[in-house]
Amino acid sequence: MYVKLALSNAKKSIKDYLIYFITITICVSLFYAITSLSSSSYEFITEKSYNFEALKLILKYSTYIITAALALLIAYVNKYMIKRRQKEFATYILLGAEQRSVALMFFIEMLFIGILAIITGILIGTLFSQVITALVLMSINQEITFSFKLYEDTVLITFVFFILMFCIIGIYNIAILRKTKLIDMINAHKQVEFQFKRSKKVYSAVFLSSIILYIICGYCTIKLINTKIDYSINQIIYIGISLFSFILATYALFYSLAYIIIYIKNKSINFKYEKTNLFLLGSILSKIKTSPILMSTISITFLGAMISFIITLVMAQWSLGYLDMRVPYDIDIENKYSENFVKDSSINDIKDIPKLDYSEVIDYLNADGYDVSNYCQVEEYFINKEDFYNRNPKDVPVVAIKLSDFNKLRSMLGYEKIKFKDDEFAVQYHMVVNDKDIKKNIEKISSLNTDGKTLKISETPYYKESIGEGIYNLWSDHIIILPDKICDNLTLAKTNLLANINKKMTYEEANDFQNNYVYNWFEQNNKELVEKYSKEYNISHDLIESRIKSSETNNILTATLAMRILGIYLGIVLLMISLTILSLSQLADSIEHKDRFNVLRKLGVEEKEVNSIVLKQISLYFIMPISIAIIGVIIFIYNYYLIYKDVISTYIGDRAFLFSIATGIILMIGIYICYFIGTYYTFKRNIKN
Repeated sequence: MYVKLALSNAKKSIKDYLIYFITITICVSLFYAITSLSSSSYEFITEKSYNFEALKLILKYSTYIITAALALLIAYVNKYMIKRRQKEFATYILLGAEQRSVALMFFIEMLFIGILAIITGILIGTLFSQVITALVLMSINQEITFSFKLYEDTVLITFVFFILMFCIIGIYNIAILRKTKLIDMINAHKQVEFQFKRSKKVYSAVFLSSIILYIICGYCTIKLINTKIDYSINQIIYIGISLFSFILATYALFYSLAYIIIYIKNKSINFKYEKTNLFLLGSILSKIKTSPILMSTISITFLGAMISFIITLVMAQWSLGYLDMRVPYDIDIENKYSENFVKDSSINDIKDIPKLDYSEVIDYLNADGYDVSNYCQVEEYFINKEDFYNRNPKDVPVVAIKLSDFNKLRSMLGYEKIKFKDDEFAVQYHMVVNDKDIKKNIEKISSLNTDGKTLKISETPYYKESIGEGIYNLWSDHIIILPDKICDNLTLAKTNLLANINKKMTYEEANDFQNNYVYNWFEQNNKELVEKYSKEYNISHDLIESRIKSSETNNILTATLAMRILGIYLGIVLLMISLTILSLSQLADSIEHKDRFNVLRKLGVEEKEVNSIVLKQISLYFIMPISIAIIGVIIFIYNYYLIYKDVISTYIGDRAFLFSIATGIILMIGIYICYFIGTYYTFKRNIKN
């Protein structure tokens, strides 16, 4: 009997559950779409040079964590429905139903709605999974193929995950309903979220505190902008204080906002009594006074959603730009004399620095059919011999290379060769260094003393074209280009190999070459060095590092796709949670206080004016928490750009940066408008029925 009653109630209340149902359905569909990529029956049709197994695992387990946040929404909706229907539950109990049976009936009702949402979400998820597949294939320039399938293992995982979530929250609600007293059920509509102290001093002090906290947030932000980002303890403290003060300020603002509005209302007599403004202000104030914590939490959640949307899109574009700079060659093998400039993973004697000959590696590549088209063995030198002993990460020694090697690298990448006189030198800078800093640095090194000779800066003092990341000393952003004869008398620092091949390595071949062949080759050709230092640590892994373009491309594409997919998913989940709670909070008012609107109609207020009041009320209620979040996002993006403007200009480009921001904003506005319209029309329906 109770099961039939629960199902009957669910069918009758489907309109009340509509926004919740749509939210859960969309989240289930996205969960299914992302999780289906890791299905045993799912296959990416890609080239052998790509391997997205890591992407599948990242998406699978990250999706579980993100989707778990939906438990907050489900718990809130259950709490909302319980509070709204406690009078109904009390009636059942007064008619003779056991309290335990009423609680079980509500659990079945919510579970029924949840199962419908899961089934609908899975069907829609088959479409979303093709969108994600298309995104992956577009990223690697593959032909897009569509295949609409239901994957049994993913369907099972989706059902188990969400039903488990519904059951855990449902069992908790059963326990709550069983313990709730009958008199409390009858008087539930009189309870509010938070009881305020009726003191002007308290309101004023809290409002003043919110202003002070926002000022502290701004001060810390300005300090971060005006200092070079190195993630020191002080900077981490500033970041923490800035974030914490903003959150506290938001809660304090909404705590005192009702009093501020009342104060303004009392001062604006004409506005207060104009048309139906008194009624409108009363409705808004009653909600703000009873739910400041909810409003503040929604504002912070919305802020997190917007940042997730925008920053993950920006970071994904950043990664792709970084890829072009990091590995412009097919193969890049870097020999280092120190790993991270840590004493325990470095060569301690300058005489032990190996002079490598990569001809054996070239022969190996040709023998395996990779067909080396061009290569350059680059020798790098200490400008002063004493630089070898400098292991200070904050003052890394700058190394030098021969002009002939530099020109060889440029020709391999399609750049023109450079020239300067035998008594001159030039500087190659990392792409991310801005011209202003370069000019300051050039002024300091207008001349260079090395090996008893003085060189002057060439007519074209510096170059910024990308020649790879491994060419620079660790944590250094430039190298010195010297005439070949000068380098012949300098101390060798390291020897690198940069090569291009005609046959592309697959992901597995690249991993085998990096992790097996290169290390074995180094150990076999430097046995004495390995024996001397391997007693304390594995020297070969510290002093030789290789980057293969196919492997690096695969890894960065994996990171890029994961950021894009998970960032958008996280943003959608947080946004839909905040908007659903915001919407349900208003719809609860439409049911609990619809008598107010009936009174307005009896007083002669036209239906058009009633609809106008509803529109204004919902608009203000939606705008207030979101406006705080928007201000926070604007400040965040502005500061983010100022701090990383050189990197953004180099790896992303200002247009792409603005496009990423615009994409995130358009997605959010689209979802926001849908919820706003849905809330508005449901509110109108509730106050009419």
